[in-house]
Amino acid sequence: MIYEERIGRRRRLIPEGFFGGLLAWLLAIFLLAASIHIVVIFLVPRLASSDGWSKLAAVTTEAGFTLLPPDGKGPAIAGLDPLFVHGACRISVKDAPASLSFSGPNSFWSLALYQRRGTVLFSVNDRTAIDGRLDMLIVDPIQNAQLKETTSAGLDETIVVESAQPDLIALVRFYAPTPRERQVAIEHLQAAECLPAPLEPAG
Repeated sequence: MIYEERIGRRRRLIPEGFFGGLLAWLLAIFLLAASIHIVVIFLVPRLASSDGWSKLAAVTTEAGFTLLPPDGKGPAIAGLDPLFVHGACRISVKDAPASLSFSGPNSFWSLALYQRRGTVLFSVNDRTAIDGRLDMLIVDPIQNAQLKETTSAGLDETIVVESAQPDLIALVRFYAPTPRERQVAIEHLQAAECLPAPLEPAG
């Protein structure tokens, strides 16, 4: 009798329909989470198309550096320092290595190779360059192996960078705080080279 009374009290403490309501509540949370997940999946391509990589890729080529105007004076590339002249070049090592070369002005400059996710693969500046000049060859792992099998004549002062990803963007910055220095930096940028450099057959 006492045992049955205790069971009856417990049943009275739990309202009728409690478990059904709890199940419905959990189901609603699950459906909401699933809906948010689906919306995020569909939004990712739209968000990715507006990132820095896509904006740079849209205004650059593989046939030389493109001058990037300061913020508010051209394509919406955020974060460009108005005290610098910026240039960008799109690189692909899918079919052949890429060669970068330029002589920097007599001021600070830097160059960085960016991967699609915005991470820096390699960077260099005027302090590590030889006499202020940069000669760089970007290769994939297979091209790098082929390069090591051939004679390396003429590559003694060339920086060889290996990239597992075929697509990169090179971003160069020349410090140019005055109008005169800016004009000089632009001239150096226009003379810079960024182009495919097929390897010569071994033999």
